[in-house]
Amino acid sequence: MKTIILSSIIGLVMLTSYAQNPVGKWKLLSHTFFYEGTKMDSHAALISQRPCAAKIVYEINADGTFRLNAAQSGCDEKYRNIQEKLYSKTYWRLEGNKFTTSATNFVVGQSYTISISGNKMTWVGTDGQGTLVYQKL
Repeated sequence: MKTIILSSIIGLVMLTSYAQNPVGKWKLLSHTFFYEGTKMDSHAALISQRPCAAKIVYEINADGTFRLNAAQSGCDEKYRNIQEKLYSKTYWRLEGNKFTTSATNFVVGQSYTISISGNKMTWVGTDGQGTLVYQKL
């Protein structure tokens, strides 16, 4: 009996850690990658040039849409419009811990290994896109 209960608990823990739900509003904290052997953070570089970008919100919606919302960022209208348009047709899907985004109905897309711990979500690119870290709002 103890074996059955223990097996059930272990199975439940494994299922809840595997079934991660990225739906929500997220703030990008970093986007790191290696360039010629040096670790770079493109998000930090962007914020140094456009501090308003730190207030951009990424919305991962239950309907499969993935949107950038810069409405409350304080960025100028031209920049907001360009950034929001880039994400206007983007969708996402999650298969196990493989998170894929695409603006072409998944004919072409970018895939990441996703992990969520507390209010932090980490994407590790499967094709060299680097690592993105988000914080849930």
